[in-house]
Amino acid sequence: MPTVSILAPPPPTAADVFAYADRQMTEAAITQWPDSWVSLGVRIPSPTGYVRRLRVQHPAHQRDVYAKYSFLGTSMVSLLRGASGDWPAVQAAQERYVHSSESLMRREAAQIRFLARSRGPRPAQLEGLQGGVLFTAPVSGTPLSQLLLASPGRTTSLLDGTFKELQQLYRSRTAASGLTGTERSIAVTFHRKFGHPNAHAYLAELGGVAEGDHSLDLLPHIVRRLLKPTSLPSPASRRVLCFGDLKPEHVLFPDAPGLRTRFIDPGLVFADSHTDLAKLAMRTVLFLIATRPAPAVTEQVLDGLADHVDKQLRTVPPYDQLMALRQILTWMLMDTVNILTTYLAAPTSLPLPPTGQALAARPGPVLTAVDRVTAHLERDTPIRSMWESALSEFKAAAA
Repeated sequence: MPTVSILAPPPPTAADVFAYADRQMTEAAITQWPDSWVSLGVRIPSPTGYVRRLRVQHPAHQRDVYAKYSFLGTSMVSLLRGASGDWPAVQAAQERYVHSSESLMRREAAQIRFLARSRGPRPAQLEGLQGGVLFTAPVSGTPLSQLLLASPGRTTSLLDGTFKELQQLYRSRTAASGLTGTERSIAVTFHRKFGHPNAHAYLAELGGVAEGDHSLDLLPHIVRRLLKPTSLPSPASRRVLCFGDLKPEHVLFPDAPGLRTRFIDPGLVFADSHTDLAKLAMRTVLFLIATRPAPAVTEQVLDGLADHVDKQLRTVPPYDQLMALRQILTWMLMDTVNILTTYLAAPTSLPLPPTGQALAARPGPVLTAVDRVTAHLERDTPIRSMWESALSEFKAAAA
């Protein structure tokens, strides 16, 4: 019978990791704004990076900023699960990492600078980069997620406006040097996470997270279907510079006329032109499932989302439109599994954002919907029927 070594080093604790990041943020802020008093504000729950609001007080001025810190470019979930070694190993590697060209915060700062000087989506204002800590100014506006709940009948126009802002980015021919890192498309992330033998043990471990919730038993079947190659032709692919980590909570519409929509937390990546569409569509669905608004609201948002997807597909040659829709839906399902398994794997010591908390506490509706839709994929159900079925399953999951 297999045994576990009692000599295996323990993973880092959240207390050690958070305290270390707080020190780095404080020291970096003092370096960035000398002769200032720095006070730590609220921590922003995230499974990926460490983010806090800071207040920087100077005799002549006062400012609030967001400070963001990355450990070794990996997620907080992976770090606290021991994927990068024990705490002494992480500290030693981190001291080298923050000064390397691979630093995620260095890359994000370059992306914000690029977006700020381009005619594409407007980012948060960059306030500085010190010692591996990225500082940005708070952004005013109403998140797309809240606008969808408040005005579900405007879903199509809100999504149209969001992607209108992104068009200049897609037309960009900028050099990739310093802007994008390792390939992080949805499919590549999914295959990196689940396309290896150790994935079976990982999924089995997640199966024990929610005691008595047998919906987690669906995960291996879902993953197997999504890893299965298809004999269907792929639509012609056009790689463009995509925003990357696009979600409705990170698109902020202005509260005053004459101002532009802001996009926070970029993760620029060269990928298929429908990557952002698949991400924003599915993350909007996950937001609905997490918040469970009135059924009429959910129906209006999903109808508007479907209308917007149809509009986007009109830019694809007619003979490719159905295959493009199938590909978008497949990516949506992969993105769901990527996100949900990260939430489920998070240790209890790591605070999750509200959507993550809700999905991790109630994974059954999501997994049931994804299981049924991936079964359609496996059976090669006619694509339009499969899309309509997916929308119905998403609506039921949000009930």
